[in-house]
Amino acid sequence: MPWKEKGFCVLVELVELQSFVGTQREMADRITRLTGCGFDGFDNVCIRADLLTEREKLLMWQHHRGEPGTIGESGRLLVRESTEDDAGVLREIYQDERCGQFLEPLLPESVLEETHGGSQEAYAQYLRMYRKYQYPFYGYGIWSVVEKGSGRTVGWAGLTWETHEEEGLHLGYALLPEFWGRGLAREACLLILEFVREQELADRVYIRVQKDNLRSVRLAEALRKGSPVEVVVVICGADLNDGND
Repeated sequence: MPWKEKGFCVLVELVELQSFVGTQREMADRITRLTGCGFDGFDNVCIRADLLTEREKLLMWQHHRGEPGTIGESGRLLVRESTEDDAGVLREIYQDERCGQFLEPLLPESVLEETHGGSQEAYAQYLRMYRKYQYPFYGYGIWSVVEKGSGRTVGWAGLTWETHEEEGLHLGYALLPEFWGRGLAREACLLILEFVREQELADRVYIRVQKDNLRSVRLAEALRKGSPVEVVVVICGADLNDGND
């Protein structure tokens, strides 16, 4: 890709992928076959370049410059794409019993065992791969929540496509316990729901919460009432991907 070598931000349009269904790895393999170089030769890929929004163009430019893309910003928070520098916070959340009891494992048990209980490097590797394959094509994912005043990453929040009975985009969130009770999770989730509306990602977003996770139940109900898009709250008993306010 000589244009990228000259400093240009390069977008590849692959209309062949409009009907593709598969995993992230299968998607990456398909892109490699179609382009002959995989993701390494360009900045982003889309299936309809004429449908790109201004936000998506900004995200592409930030990717080109090696910066994490900005999803939303409020007075207290910045929601941005995650980087390997966030691995320590991600590991801390998943290993904290107060958070972990309401979260599905992020990494397979075999990986955690190989890294002596889940080293920070294992989470960093996950984030490197996630940043390379998730954000550039799908345009959404799990993002880092940063407190602007301190510059600290305080947790994550974001969107996943789930195929439960409620198939569609699902909103999840989890903050470090020391930041609970300050309304930060609600603030971050509203930024994400506004991103959903702005990008026309979906007309409806689901939040699945465990009935025993009372903080998250209250947060989900508050989001349902104040969201710029329709939010459906599903109260379940177990096996959820959700966190804490």
